[in-house]
Amino acid sequence: MPGVDQVDPFGAELRAARVAVDELECEPAELARWRARLIAITNAAKRDPALAQRRLDRFRAELEARMTGTGAAWD
Repeated sequence: MPGVDQVDPFGAELRAARVAVDELECEPAELARWRARLIAITNAAKRDPALAQRRLDRFRAELEARMTGTGAAWD
């Protein structure tokens, strides 16, 4: 576990993604799906950090596309 003076890059990315999801203006069902994916990524980090990082990278790209209107809707 990083000390107080150390930065956890994955944790920082995960927190930034959570903040972005919290700011997303969408239907409650869509918001729940985004949040569920973040929980799954967090859980994956406990078992396989490399896999979790790949998932987070994909998540952030999809979230960015959603926020800019360039991504396809899930519904």
